[in-house]
Amino acid sequence: MAFPQTRLRRMRTTAGLRGLVRETDLAAGRLVLPLFVSEAASGREPIAAMPGVERLSLAAAVDDAREAAEAGIAAVLLFGVPAEKDEHGSGAWEEEGVVQIATRAIKQAHPELLVITDVCLCEYTTHGHCGVLREDGAVDNDATLELLALAAVSHARAGADLVAPSDMMDGRVGAIRAELATRRKKAGEPQEHNDECDGLTCVACCAKRHSAANQSGRQNASSTGLI
Repeated sequence: MAFPQTRLRRMRTTAGLRGLVRETDLAAGRLVLPLFVSEAASGREPIAAMPGVERLSLAAAVDDAREAAEAGIAAVLLFGVPAEKDEHGSGAWEEEGVVQIATRAIKQAHPELLVITDVCLCEYTTHGHCGVLREDGAVDNDATLELLALAAVSHARAGADLVAPSDMMDGRVGAIRAELATRRKKAGEPQEHNDECDGLTCVACCAKRHSAANQSGRQNASSTGLI
């Protein structure tokens, strides 16, 4: 048998070596805590379908964010539960929407804690779909892209560090990034230095780039960068 050229066991010999080259490890700093923030909640309301998970008032969400930060958890992921809904899900991009208010409050109280925001319309629409509907009842993919981009921009204005689209629209990552880039250009500043969207990235895009880097053998470390 030919002597194998790849000898990965050499990098697993000691705990020190394993720690040095480990791609993934389980630690609080690698965890994200989901928070379901409700405009109508008073304190904490249990979610029957998810035992141990609660809908939170704004104050409760800020308090949970504090506990997460103290525990060393890297980020919170905000899901909004609005008090009112409509056919287009307009609450998703309102400047005073539930996610936008919660983002500002958490970043003000705990600026070092990363805030990730869910970008979708399903929780904001009366029909429950993650996109707007045409007259025939089908989801209008392209019309929805514009609204998802508006929601992402409003989250960025509120101070979100990352946006995480969870809808099922084709092309939503490109639409979101394009709208953020357009806003930066209108501000007349380099993309990485605009106060409105400074540092903001898209989780789905980042994951896609990270996957591509893995497939190419991780030859270029910069290819996994967030922006």
